[in-house]
Amino acid sequence: MEDCASLENWEVRLKGRYPMLRYFMPRSFGVEIEFFGLKYSVSAGDRDVIPPYKIMNRSPEGLLLPRVFQDRGIVLNGFAPTESPYDAWSFVLDDSIKAAGGAELVSPILSGVEGLVQIFQVIKLLRKFPELQVNETCGFHVHHGVDPEAFGNRELFQLLRIVAIFENYIFHLLPEERRGAETCRPLEIDLYEWFRRNGSKREAPLVKNLWYTPENRDDAKTPQQRRLHPTRYHGLNLHSYWYRGTIEFRYYPSVLDQPEELMQWIIFTQFLVEWGAGRRPELDYVARPNKWLNTLYKIYLGTGMMDHIRFPRGLEGKKADL
Repeated sequence: MEDCASLENWEVRLKGRYPMLRYFMPRSFGVEIEFFGLKYSVSAGDRDVIPPYKIMNRSPEGLLLPRVFQDRGIVLNGFAPTESPYDAWSFVLDDSIKAAGGAELVSPILSGVEGLVQIFQVIKLLRKFPELQVNETCGFHVHHGVDPEAFGNRELFQLLRIVAIFENYIFHLLPEERRGAETCRPLEIDLYEWFRRNGSKREAPLVKNLWYTPENRDDAKTPQQRRLHPTRYHGLNLHSYWYRGTIEFRYYPSVLDQPEELMQWIIFTQFLVEWGAGRRPELDYVARPNKWLNTLYKIYLGTGMMDHIRFPRGLEGKKADL
C-alpha cells in the first residue's frame, strides 16, 4: 500500500491486485490493534485512555512515539480529560494481554479505502518501535457500524446464520496458534438444533434471545448493558450490537508484520456484514484466488449461490472444482 497522495490511481491498481476490494462499501468501521511492550504511566483521572505525553517508547532515532505519530499526521486522543474518547486514535489500557505493557490502539470511526490506508499507515508506525510486540493473546478486532433501523433482527439472524454454519472456514483463515484463543471463541449457539425443532420456514427467532443464553456464556449476574460482558469473547461479538451499535469480529490475530492480511480481514468481514444486510454481489471467478476470495466461493457454494459467481466463457467446468 502507498500513502494517500496518489489515492485515486492507487485505488484502481489495488482493485486489480486485491479482487475483493471491488466489493468494499463505504460502511463505517473501526479497529482495535492489540500489542505489548508499551512504556507508559497513568493516573487515576486518565480513564482507560493512556495520555500520549505519558508514553515513553522511543524510535531507533530517539523520537518519542507521540512525536512520530504527530509528524505523520496521525492525531492521538487523550491530551486533555475533556476530550471525547475515541474521536481520534487512542492508546488504551488492556489487561487481557498476557505480557508486560499490554495495550491496544483504538481507531476513530473510519470508512472507505481512505480508512484502510490510515490503518495501514498506523501499523507501519507501530513497527518503527521494536519494543512493541505481539503474541497469541493479541487480537486485531474490527467493528462495522450498523444502523439498528436498517440492520435489525432479520439482518442479525442472517449474519449469525452465515457465520455459525461456516465458522470453520473462518478459523481456517487464522494462524493455527490463534484458533484456541479464549478471547475469540467459536459461537456456542446451536442453530442446527433450532432449525431441527422449528423448521426453516418459521420466522427468524429473536437473535437477542439466542445470544444471551447460558450455552453462549451468558451470566445472569452480569448486566447486559455492561461493556465487558462474557458473551463478547466470541469471534463474532453481537453483544457489541446492543452495547454500541457495531458488529465486532474478534477472530484475527494482531499480525503487525503482515499489515496487508489485516486489510484483507477488514474487507472480508465487511462483506459478511453486507451479506447480512441483504447485499450479495456476484463474484467474478479468479483462477488463482487468495484465501479470502476462495473462502467466499466456498460459502457461496454451500449456500446454493453458484449462480452468483461469474465464470468466463469456457470455464463452466470450474464450478465442480470449488
